[in-house]
Amino acid sequence: MIRKKDAIMNGCNRNRTGNRVTMTTKGSVSKNESISTKALKAGTWYTVSNFLLKGIGFITTPVFTRLLTKADYGQYSNYTAWLSIIAVLVTLEMSGCVYRARYDFEEDFDGFLSSIIACGTAITAVCYGIVVLFMPFFTRVFDMDPIYIHLMFLNVLISPALTIMQAKHRILQKYKSFVAVSVGSTVVSTLVSLYCVYKMEDKLLGRIAGMTVPLLVVYLIAYIMMMARGKTVFNREYWKYAVVISLPLVPHLLSNTILGFSDRIMIKQMCSSEDVAVYSVAYSCGMIIAVLFTSLNQAWEPWLFDRVHHMDYDSVKKVSRYYLVFFAILVLGSILVGPELILFMGGKSYMRAAFVIPPVMAGYGCKFAYTFYVNMERFEKKTQYISIGTIAAAVLNVVLNLIFIPRYGFEAAAYTTLAGFIALVGLHYFMSKKMGLTDMYDNRFIFITVGVMTVMGIAAQGLYRMNAAWRWCIFFIAASLCLGMGVSVYKRIKR
Repeated sequence: MIRKKDAIMNGCNRNRTGNRVTMTTKGSVSKNESISTKALKAGTWYTVSNFLLKGIGFITTPVFTRLLTKADYGQYSNYTAWLSIIAVLVTLEMSGCVYRARYDFEEDFDGFLSSIIACGTAITAVCYGIVVLFMPFFTRVFDMDPIYIHLMFLNVLISPALTIMQAKHRILQKYKSFVAVSVGSTVVSTLVSLYCVYKMEDKLLGRIAGMTVPLLVVYLIAYIMMMARGKTVFNREYWKYAVVISLPLVPHLLSNTILGFSDRIMIKQMCSSEDVAVYSVAYSCGMIIAVLFTSLNQAWEPWLFDRVHHMDYDSVKKVSRYYLVFFAILVLGSILVGPELILFMGGKSYMRAAFVIPPVMAGYGCKFAYTFYVNMERFEKKTQYISIGTIAAAVLNVVLNLIFIPRYGFEAAAYTTLAGFIALVGLHYFMSKKMGLTDMYDNRFIFITVGVMTVMGIAAQGLYRMNAAWRWCIFFIAASLCLGMGVSVYKRIKR
């Protein structure tokens, strides 16, 4: 069982099943209520911020799909896919160690932050130098012109400064600063990119440079501010601490990125840039689910950790059921309006992407379910096991892509990614079970819900040929159920 010694440390009386019965001190109760309230407050701000950020992308995607040719839009999707992969590889995503470091280096927290920013810059600079030395080779690997490779590495060279600054803002609950910086930089880069695409003859360069250059200015300002405040460049202890915590998570983050973006790279290699564009529009529709998933997890995770810390498994089991059903209904509702989403995002020329929507949305539903187990692995600091499961799923995804994309076209990639996420749920369940980290969940309920959601989601595409009015009626029913479940989860977490 998990953390049994916490029963004594936190003054909890428990019954024979190990579940919490009462708290012996009022202070503990008020502290728990405070944590729950803060989690809800944080979750609300993060959700608003993320929806503003992704909402900008969602609204402007239809504009870009009409200003750019399909080939250019496919090339841009290839660029963003490689940017996501390179960012994880060369920066080590050191922002992930900031939360723990706040307590371990409380007296010199700013010094720690500036030091790990410098560490990330040093690692990225070395990798960039290698790429420049062997540019012809990497031009073939990335399948893009050198100018885009330079822009990509300039981006990842200093962008971690802003990411780490935002992590600091979240820790210190500076929500207004977080929203202002995040939304402001996104708005500016999007407007500049739109202007460049409209005015420049080379639309692809306008899209990428217009997005990157304004962000580089923001990253540079954040970099200077963080370094000036911390005044520490090299500290052996800080660098070692950051690398030891971040490095084991790189395979997990990289594999997750591969699960999300390798399809586009492989479609471009095996099919065409136009097919990448169609496929990418379907994934752009998935931004709604992705944003909500990320935002909800940022609110759920602190509450979950607090409940498990006090061995309050009953609360976790009850709330997690409502939480999962809420998200499953949300996924099914999004699938029902798939054709309309594609029509809005890309227009009639992208309508082939409608039949990619069901596996894409169902994949996000499975990803949501597997985080139940990943969160517990992170809570117990078993990060090496997180990487094992994600790597296995990413390898499965790539192998399935190699087999099925040449045979069935780009549409097959959505189903191979769904298979990868289903495998993730199973792998992390078995690993968590082996470590005794599944007792707080109704695991049978989780698997039944995921199975029903996936089958119904794939089958729902049969409704695309029906009258749209019927689909929208079912959608509004699903939306009402989803709202009810969401309110129920909110009330239960707030208790």
